[in-house]
Amino acid sequence: MQEKTGTYNHSIYFEPDKCKGDMNCLKVCPVEAIRIRYKKAMMLEDKCIDCGECVKVCEAGAIVPLTNTFKDFSKFKYTVAIPSLALYSQFDRSIKPKTILSSLKKIGFDEVVDITRACISVVKAQGKYVKEYKGKKPVIISFCPTCIKLIQMRYPEMISHIAPVISPMELAAKETKKEVSSRSGLKIDEIGVIYITPCPPRMIQISENYNSDMDGSIPISEIYNTLYTAIQQVIRDKTDENEFFDISGFGMNYALSGGLRFMMNNENGISVSGLNDVLFILEEIEKGKLHNVDFVEIDACPEGCIGGPMVVENTYIARTNVLNLINYFGETKIPIGKRNTYDNCDIIYENIFEPLARENVNIDIKSALNKMAEKKEILSHLPGINCGACGSPTCETCAEDIVNRDVNASECIIIENEKLKKLLKEKNIDYI
Repeated sequence: MQEKTGTYNHSIYFEPDKCKGDMNCLKVCPVEAIRIRYKKAMMLEDKCIDCGECVKVCEAGAIVPLTNTFKDFSKFKYTVAIPSLALYSQFDRSIKPKTILSSLKKIGFDEVVDITRACISVVKAQGKYVKEYKGKKPVIISFCPTCIKLIQMRYPEMISHIAPVISPMELAAKETKKEVSSRSGLKIDEIGVIYITPCPPRMIQISENYNSDMDGSIPISEIYNTLYTAIQQVIRDKTDENEFFDISGFGMNYALSGGLRFMMNNENGISVSGLNDVLFILEEIEKGKLHNVDFVEIDACPEGCIGGPMVVENTYIARTNVLNLINYFGETKIPIGKRNTYDNCDIIYENIFEPLARENVNIDIKSALNKMAEKKEILSHLPGINCGACGSPTCETCAEDIVNRDVNASECIIIENEKLKKLLKEKNIDYI
């Protein structure tokens, strides 16, 4: 339905040959960015926020994440894997992060970096920013690319609320490249840093997000089987005993929705996860109802990144696994007096967010008003039951699609059914 081009700015694409038109994706899309046309699903690119909800429910495998493979990284002389904290939650609780990280090295990476210490430095920066913030409250804290894109597209007036703090992923990538280059003599562009991701939006974020120091991503679901096999060998050979990774139990809280609020020790903050709840809370902020709240932490996936569309473990089991790891490492507050590699970095405040401009910037007001009137008129004739059988998610979006000449009213089976009944009645034929 849509082709991937050089200007394609999404992390997922639709393969019409595989699509069965079962409408599951249409029903779950939170921003009404999917249509069914000619029994095939298609994306409205100007509405999609890359949440990946459609990927989760497409049983036909017709909605495909855009990510990298190992082959893509062969151009680098040295590769570093930086896994999402969600990766630690995907295995039996007897398998600890040290073993997982050692196993990543075993499957082909030259080096592996844990980001829990970077998380602590970022939390310190977030706390400082919130404390010194003088703008309109609340501060919005999110490293979720879907949430950021949602604000940029739907709530551009709230962009100034977003805390401009670099993510742990980017902080770790930037500093790792510097350190490896200094140690090895390699040029920065000879070092490839790859994120092991729980969601497809990271790919598009890495490709265009503020000169990212990440060079690509591999989904957890794609690497899982290979990694699990390596883990069994590492456990059997006890080769992880030769490795050291400076992992922080306190930093592990960042893996959970609400973790940042806990780490900041700020009781005047709110943590929200799941797109429907995020949409609700953004509406509340827009209405000015949360002006007494210091900050709002938002994640598109339920329970945060551990609930991403490209993980393999049940979200609630994954949360329990993270909580067990936090207890295992035994740190309950920011480590005092312990040297943190990232604390002296001068790169914490970095990201500048801008609205995502639509293609048609110059709007013809007269034409827009005429379309609004036409849409209202068409909507008054539609049944209002939002069945989706026409291929549009609601009657309102159907009216909009009719106005835009993307579909015609004959697609509404309720209207066509009424026409058929009327015709049969005129011919004195009983309608069953």
